[in-house]
Amino acid sequence: MIGWLVSGIVAREGIQQIVELQERHQVFVQAREYADSLGKPLLVVGTPKWGFSHPCGDVTIDIQEGLGRFCPVEIADVRNIPYPDNAFGAAFCSHVLEHLPKVEDAAQALDEMERVADRVFVVSPHKSSLIAWAYTGHHLWILPSGDGYIIEQRGNGKSTPESYVVAVEVM
Repeated sequence: MIGWLVSGIVAREGIQQIVELQERHQVFVQAREYADSLGKPLLVVGTPKWGFSHPCGDVTIDIQEGLGRFCPVEIADVRNIPYPDNAFGAAFCSHVLEHLPKVEDAAQALDEMERVADRVFVVSPHKSSLIAWAYTGHHLWILPSGDGYIIEQRGNGKSTPESYVVAVEVM
């Protein structure tokens, strides 16, 4: 009985990860097409870790050194992007914002991406993912809402146990 339950949970989580991988790819394609339609470069925030999660951008930035195995990476903090206003047609940010420590950090990062790009595309782990819940490096939930995102503080890791919600307009 327990074996069936564990098998079911593992299978469900495997399907969840496949769905999230497909979503990353779809949103990347939307960001790429949007930047191309404007004749402007695409900024990718966060290095593709496995080489198949999503391609690199015309410019790819990451805060962590040594992750540029699949493309050239510039070391930069998403909260302080070293490019001028409107330098990019689109910014694609995949599985990055949830690692920031506080809601204010994610809001600042979204503001920075809005500053340097005409449109921002964000992908983050779903609340239905058991891996996302278990991983202590995730401090926030980033949830799409209309033309923006809702940012929720999680109570794990270095973050405080309080949760609150703020809406951030992205377009």
